[in-house]
Amino acid sequence: MGAWGASLYANDCTCDVKDTYMKFLEEQYSNEDAYQQTIEKLNEYFGDTDEPLLWYALADTQWRLGRLMPEVKEKALYWIEKEGGIALWEESKSGGAGWKKTLAKLKEKLNSPMPPEKIIKKPVDFIRNPWNIGDIYAYQFHSELSKETGLFGKYITFQKIADEEWGYGEIYSRVQMYDKVFDVLPALRDLDGIRILPFDNPDRFPPRGQNDYWPLNMNGVMIPYKKRDYPGKYLAFIGNQPDNANMPRSYKSLASHYWENLEEDWLCVYYQAWREYTYEQRNGKFNVHLL
Repeated sequence: MGAWGASLYANDCTCDVKDTYMKFLEEQYSNEDAYQQTIEKLNEYFGDTDEPLLWYALADTQWRLGRLMPEVKEKALYWIEKEGGIALWEESKSGGAGWKKTLAKLKEKLNSPMPPEKIIKKPVDFIRNPWNIGDIYAYQFHSELSKETGLFGKYITFQKIADEEWGYGEIYSRVQMYDKVFDVLPALRDLDGIRILPFDNPDRFPPRGQNDYWPLNMNGVMIPYKKRDYPGKYLAFIGNQPDNANMPRSYKSLASHYWENLEEDWLCVYYQAWREYTYEQRNGKFNVHLL
């Protein structure tokens, strides 16, 4: 399984579970039937190290929709107590501190009152891939987390470098980020000489001196799950130019993110984490070390 961060949906399994369950609901299955269909479709996770992640994703998604089933809650809390999924982080320098925080937040959520049940409508077709290859957009931070991290109101830039076909036939944008935050809306010339910000979390790498050159995800696929997920009002087009970085393409399963809640789930964390690290490229792989 691929994991690219310590947040709940920064791994293949939880994204797969969430997508599968939501698609059944959108096809107007009842909650119980959507649950059963999801379990049957994803039965390869049972008895595997990824099984706890399945229950976490189901419990979190059902809770947010006001549909949390007692069986799902019980399973998720059982695995939280066992710190299920921690094996992914055993070799990280933090020992999985970020994942433990994620589990603590999930436990608190599941033990709190659910919101009212949400009606799930059949999705309306919308443009999932509005950018052209080479397009560069500036994204403005606006979340509560960005206020805590000193990024609120500032801009970071994304460039589309390729089209990416997903499992259901949709085409999404593969993008890379420039590693600089601007106080005002930047122009293309302001990006000259700026390194690419990894689509990765340095916390997953072993401590300095213990790692040779590892693959580092330098770009990723952005997915708008629903039309309102795409943060259009916070994106400003600043121009189109060729991809001058020519970084290796990461596997889409290892570096894919939803536009929904991108600041809270990964963007603020990634940007802040890389302030303390640099990386060197050799034969398509990278050595990550402290500045």
